[in-house]
Amino acid sequence: MTSLVSPAGKDCTGFGFQEVVYTFKQTGTMPPQVNESSSITHGSAKDLFYTNNDSGGKPVVYEIDKKGTLKDSIVIPDANNIDWEDLTRDGSGNLCIGDFGNNNNKRKNLRIYKYNPVSKTTDIVFFAYEDQESFPPLKGERDFDCEAFVWYKNNFYLFSKNRTSNPVKVYMVPDESGEQVAKKVAEIPLEGMITSAALNKDNTQLALLSYGRIYIFKSENQKEHLSLTPQYCTPFAMGIQSEGLEYLEGNKLLISNEQGDIIEAELSKPKDTGKTKTSSQKK
Repeated sequence: MTSLVSPAGKDCTGFGFQEVVYTFKQTGTMPPQVNESSSITHGSAKDLFYTNNDSGGKPVVYEIDKKGTLKDSIVIPDANNIDWEDLTRDGSGNLCIGDFGNNNNKRKNLRIYKYNPVSKTTDIVFFAYEDQESFPPLKGERDFDCEAFVWYKNNFYLFSKNRTSNPVKVYMVPDESGEQVAKKVAEIPLEGMITSAALNKDNTQLALLSYGRIYIFKSENQKEHLSLTPQYCTPFAMGIQSEGLEYLEGNKLLISNEQGDIIEAELSKPKDTGKTKTSSQKK
């Protein structure tokens, strides 16, 4: 495997993160059309965002503001919503939709849709994991689900949602239409199942969202392939299905969950383990 992640910093989870305090505030609620938000990413203009429903819904992406006001509904041509999990944008401004939810590890039709908002056309990247041989594998080996990805320098990076083992597997998929192989490039021993990923604007920081924590990595944007160093972590919304994550300006993040909340998170300060309590989600 390619060396992707380097341990560093003060240990708070067993893999080199410094625990910090974020403040959380609810900015809005999803519109009725979005009844199970599984993602959020930047939209067609500043302060607008795309989101989508989870598996089995219409092949539609909804554009909203931070209050949850519906601004547009976009039907993605030549697409089906088998299990849409995460959204990201590529270097050309295409909206990329990860149709790779795979709870039972049975799927042989994993794909990424690339929607061009100018031409209103869709390209498709089909892929299979290089290390999956059985569909499904044995119960103790079913770690081929995914709900999180980012685009970086002509490759997609997928982060597995593991149910049977701790290491999060990182796969690299070439951003090329047609059949591709998802190559495993790293394993990260994180706690919790990863549900969304986001890179900041200048590709210097990556965030991973899980059921219970947010993990922040420093990214070396001058390198050809995604290179990450553990930086911060914070507890977040244990028990709530938060599955959408995007960077705002600076250290701010925008989060969506399947319960319809839209939440803004901002880095406050390092945790004082002797005096400071971890911040909790505010509504």
